[in-house]
Amino acid sequence: MSFTSMTVILFFVLSFGCQHATKTDPPTTLTTTTSNNATVTRITPSTSNMIPRGIDYSIPPEVVAFGSCANQDMAQPIWSVIAKHNPDLFIFDGDVVYASSSEQKPVSEQFKKLSKIPEYRAFRESVPVMAIWDDHDSGQNDGGFDNPDKENYKKEFLKHFPYIKDSISWNQGGLYHVKYIGGNNTTPASRRRKQRILKKQPLLQVIMLDTRYFRSALKKVENSDNPLRKFEPWDEKDTTKTMLGEDQWAWLDDQLQKPADLRIIVSGIQVIAKEHGFEKWANFPAERQRLFDLIKKHGARNTVFISGDRHLGTIAKTDLTGFGPLFDITASSLNRPSQLEEKDTEYIGKPVASENFGLALIDWKKRKIKIEIRDGQDQINNSVEFKF
Repeated sequence: MSFTSMTVILFFVLSFGCQHATKTDPPTTLTTTTSNNATVTRITPSTSNMIPRGIDYSIPPEVVAFGSCANQDMAQPIWSVIAKHNPDLFIFDGDVVYASSSEQKPVSEQFKKLSKIPEYRAFRESVPVMAIWDDHDSGQNDGGFDNPDKENYKKEFLKHFPYIKDSISWNQGGLYHVKYIGGNNTTPASRRRKQRILKKQPLLQVIMLDTRYFRSALKKVENSDNPLRKFEPWDEKDTTKTMLGEDQWAWLDDQLQKPADLRIIVSGIQVIAKEHGFEKWANFPAERQRLFDLIKKHGARNTVFISGDRHLGTIAKTDLTGFGPLFDITASSLNRPSQLEEKDTEYIGKPVASENFGLALIDWKKRKIKIEIRDGQDQINNSVEFKF
């Protein structure tokens, strides 16, 4: 091939690329329907060439937002509200998309819908995101180890959040992973006698638990007329049932031994709540106690849980004997809230029954964290503050 021919071909390729990149997206359309006294706005999104922002692991975040349960067939204006806080990181703690029903399959198409929603696309392009799945984005409502679609759904989840591939082995079951942010990088703290004094930055450890891939079957409530009682706990002495599977338990044991100034443990389902009749760690009391014992064993007092799933915003607290308090902040749903009147003695304050998200404000110097549950109008509905 002559030099002239190569030049012509190269010019054609570059020209085509520019034309593709400058193509204008068609407008988004909104459709409003009314059913059972509820008005629902569904979204038909435009096309998208979303380029997600990567995570900066060198700087410890001071503002961490989190949330769960985002139906891709409905409008998601809450992303614009969250973005006003300029979060350093967003943690998606389950149900990134809804793809467990026949009308919302295949899952690949649901992720495409999500990526085309303007507010979400703009958010992903400006804010780093970490994510773990729950039941609806792993393919089976209330699903666990026997979910027949979990491998296919895992592949699609990794396509949407490719950063996870860097943290798991090629043959790992499930999506559990960990990220460390800050700590290893150093910054100038002061100058003395013209010598630069370097101070190590604080380190945040974010542990993303997979509470779906290995989880044993749930114990269903038989012949119950109470819509608030769907599942009940297994016997507290039954150690044959598992939440995480032995490989993930061994991995978590190792992670809790590693140094960190603050640990955020992310669980798709609630960890501390123990009375309501839906999914929760307390349905497997031996596993829940095993988790608490592991935290006590390694003295991980700098630990806080965040969770999703419930379509309610809640703050739960438990006091471990000989250890101290543990908190679990549930932020759910981003655009599909529940109207159930749910109660639990572990809850602090009243559950938030509207669209909501969590906001963690971390003061590294004072070693203090304030976590808020904010609604779609950016109003604080509940909050908790503690030292770590």
